[in-house]
Amino acid sequence: MRMPALILTVIVTLIVLTFGLKKPSYNWDMIGYVAVALSADGYHGIDLNKATYGSVRNEVSPGTFDQLTQGDYRETVFRDPTSLAQQLPFYRIRVLYVGAVRMVHAMGFSYPRSTYVVSAVFAAMSVVLLAFVTHEIGAPAIAVPLVVAFSGLIDVARLSTPDAMACFFALLTIHALIRESTLVFFIAALLPLVRTDLLLLSLLVLGHSVVFGQRKYAVASMVAACMSYWLAVRMNGAYGWLTLFNTSLIHKTAYPATLVPSHAIGDYLRPYASMAYDFTMHPHFVIYSLAIWFLTRERTMALSADMRLLSAISIVPMAFVVIHLLLFPAMTYRFFVFTAALVALGLISQMQWATRSQQAIH
Repeated sequence: MRMPALILTVIVTLIVLTFGLKKPSYNWDMIGYVAVALSADGYHGIDLNKATYGSVRNEVSPGTFDQLTQGDYRETVFRDPTSLAQQLPFYRIRVLYVGAVRMVHAMGFSYPRSTYVVSAVFAAMSVVLLAFVTHEIGAPAIAVPLVVAFSGLIDVARLSTPDAMACFFALLTIHALIRESTLVFFIAALLPLVRTDLLLLSLLVLGHSVVFGQRKYAVASMVAACMSYWLAVRMNGAYGWLTLFNTSLIHKTAYPATLVPSHAIGDYLRPYASMAYDFTMHPHFVIYSLAIWFLTRERTMALSADMRLLSAISIVPMAFVVIHLLLFPAMTYRFFVFTAALVALGLISQMQWATRSQQAIH
């Protein structure tokens, strides 16, 4: 990496880190992750409620605390220890994120602060990985700040969620895939421990490896990834797909453990219509549309120097988005920050390559 590119990467990395540390979003998920961490420390019942909301109250302003505890759902979780306890399975399954939060807490930070410190650090490290990927595919260094701004990486740096960590490990997986490093098989096996839905990315990346000849290691890693997923779900009492779908997309309830799933087909179809509209209205849609247009051009496909690279940087990430939305029709863009960033880099690289080809022809 040349000096100007290195300096630019350092500047963007520091900007992302600063936003994450100094401008946290204080989103509601902070409560869930703080409660899980305190539960691991031995707090239960009323004590867990008091410790969780007491630590959050000490971290945020009175106005923000009111926002986190007002409304039927949030107030119920705040007032009823049984309700809070029933939220924990949604958060326990983010095994590595919870572990990182507890590790940062052990360094002297409060649990609420630890939740977004972890995000800020992993978002900043994601910028470094984006710079490495940019270098590998031959895209210009200026692409890094453009991609960071457009993909939403600064937003996830400010969230108390595992999405920045997921972005980092997803980028690390794709970077290893591009470099044809055997590290990809180890990382892919661990992805479900970061966020369980990343099992989809693991299988797609390893399927790519099977297609391009690394069958033995890829199959072994697939088995390991499925085991990681199974362990994360089984050991943490995760709710099933029906509960997740109903509580997130049909009717949010403060008592998911006793939820009775809807039997109306329309309830399951409406989220797909809403998702389709939200997806087409989101800036990420522009990236995906342009990328698909470039990928489907016969000339681009025929003259592409490395179909393996094109698959790793564009096809695999976009397939993750498609399958994810089919299984869970919510345009939660923070799940797809790494996808938008990679596809945007691939698009910039393809456009640069196409321009050079046209110049060479003329």
